[in-house]
Amino acid sequence: MLKSLYTVIQSARPRMKLFPRAIVEAILLTEGPIGPAHDVAGTLGLGSRFRLARLLKREGLPPLHRIAGWVTVNAWVSAAEREGSSLFRLAYRSHRHPSTCYRLVKEVTGLNWAEVLRRGSAWAQRELIREIKASTCASVTQAEHLR
Repeated sequence: MLKSLYTVIQSARPRMKLFPRAIVEAILLTEGPIGPAHDVAGTLGLGSRFRLARLLKREGLPPLHRIAGWVTVNAWVSAAEREGSSLFRLAYRSHRHPSTCYRLVKEVTGLNWAEVLRRGSAWAQRELIREIKASTCASVTQAEHLR
């Protein structure tokens, strides 16, 4: 588990409700995806992936796949810094095709792997927290607009 990331998220969002907190903790424990949204929704008794999406949005969190993507990238960057491993080796170890991993890094961060690795795990953590806070601000702004 990415303990430091968990601590940072917990301090950034201390009042997070039970289900959203459980989802974030599960993603952190697995260091990535916890399954398709409809399966996660079913496990939590929400009925549909759309209810899950609304729950996360109301809590001010990004969609499930964005949280999982950022946590995965954070785990890879931390492992690469700690072990000196390449993304190719990390992909192989996690039973993923390397090109899929490189695409995920680009999709989530907007940068290539070399640039993400150069910026480091601290940068990746800050970006995840920034996205979580941006989602919070967007949901508050939207709620105020609907009043």
